[in-house]
Amino acid sequence: MNLFVQELKKLLALTKADPKSLAAGIIAPTVILIIFALTFGNFVSLKLAVVNDDVGTLGAAFEETVFSQTSPLSGESYFEAIEVDKDEAQGLYEQGRVNGILTIPVDFSERLESGEPAQVLYVFDNYNTDMAKNLRLYLDEGIFAFYQEHMPNMEIKVQREYAVGAQLDWFAIIAVGVFMLAFLMGSMFNFLYLLNKERVHATLSEYRLAPASLLPTFAARIVVALLAGVVGAAVNALLVWLLTGVNLACGLLAILPVLLMLGVAFVSFSAIVSLTVRKFSGAAMLSMVTAVVAWFLSGATTSVKYATGALLDVALALPSSYGLSQIRAAVFSVDQSVGGLLATGKGWIVMTVYAVVLATAAWLIYRKRMGGGGR
Repeated sequence: MNLFVQELKKLLALTKADPKSLAAGIIAPTVILIIFALTFGNFVSLKLAVVNDDVGTLGAAFEETVFSQTSPLSGESYFEAIEVDKDEAQGLYEQGRVNGILTIPVDFSERLESGEPAQVLYVFDNYNTDMAKNLRLYLDEGIFAFYQEHMPNMEIKVQREYAVGAQLDWFAIIAVGVFMLAFLMGSMFNFLYLLNKERVHATLSEYRLAPASLLPTFAARIVVALLAGVVGAAVNALLVWLLTGVNLACGLLAILPVLLMLGVAFVSFSAIVSLTVRKFSGAAMLSMVTAVVAWFLSGATTSVKYATGALLDVALALPSSYGLSQIRAAVFSVDQSVGGLLATGKGWIVMTVYAVVLATAAWLIYRKRMGGGGR
C-alpha cells in the first residue's frame, strides 16, 4: 500500500509540474465540440425572397402562415422572409444571399376562392441534398397549416406517432458523446505522456531494482490517468452545459461507474501501446486515433440502430457503444438501448470483459518491460 501511495504522489507531482499531460483531454475534445457546435448546433432560419403578386387576401395569409412555422426543438422560425420584387429576388438568389425564392402568383386568391387549385412558384438550389430536403419539408408544413386554417372543408388529417419517448436536439446528443471522449482521451494521454517523460529522464530503470511487486505502481498509474480524464471531462462538461444547457452533473451517479469501467479498458489499451511502441509520437497517435475511431463507431453522431451488417457487428463488439448508450440514458432519461441491442446487462458484461482482459494484458506487459518479474 505504501508503494502505491508513493507512486501516486510522484505521478501527481509530475502531472502538476507538467500540465501538458492533461492537454489531450481538454484541447482535442474542445475543438471537436466547437466544430460540431458550428456544424449541427447552429440552427439558423433559411432566408427566402418572397414575391407576393396576389391581388387578394389569401396570398398574404399564405405568406404569414409559411413564415410562422417554427422548429419544435429550438422554437426558431424555419424561414426568414425577405420581401422584394421579382428582379430583386432573382438578383439576391444569384448572389447566394437567399436560399430560395417563393413567388405567389396574381390569381392565387381568386383560384382558391373559386374552388380551383392554386399554385406557387418555389425556386431553390438543391446542390446540398440535406438543405434541399429541409427547404421542401419546411414549406410543406406551411402549406399544410395554411389549408388547415383557411380551407378546413378539405378535411386533411394527419396522425403523428412518435417511436421514441422524446425528441432530443442532435447537437446535445453529440455533445454528451464528446464528454465521454474527453474522459477517455485525457486518461489515455496522461498514461502515455507520464510514462514517456520518465523514459526520457531515464528514471524507469529504478523500477528494475524494486524488491517488491510493481503491481501497486501500475495501479497508481491507472488511477492518476483516470483522474486526468476526470479533469478533461469536467472542463468539457462545463462547455456542454454552456453550449447546450445539458447538465451532466444530474446523472453523475449513473455516469461515473460507466466512465470508470471504460476508463480502465481504454487506459489499459494505451498502456499496452506505450509499452510496446517505443516512440512516443507513434504510441500517442495510435492510441488517440483508436479512441476517436471507436467513438465514432459507437454511435457518436448517429444511433447504432442505423448501422447494418459488419458496421453493426463492430459497434456491438465495442464497449464504448454500451457505455455511451448508458451515459445518454442517464442524461436524457430516455431509453437508449436500441430495442435491447445495447441492453444494460449486456453492456456491463462487455465493458467488464474488456476492462479485465486489457488490464491483465497491460499488467503482464508492464511487469515484463519494467523488470518487476514475479517479485
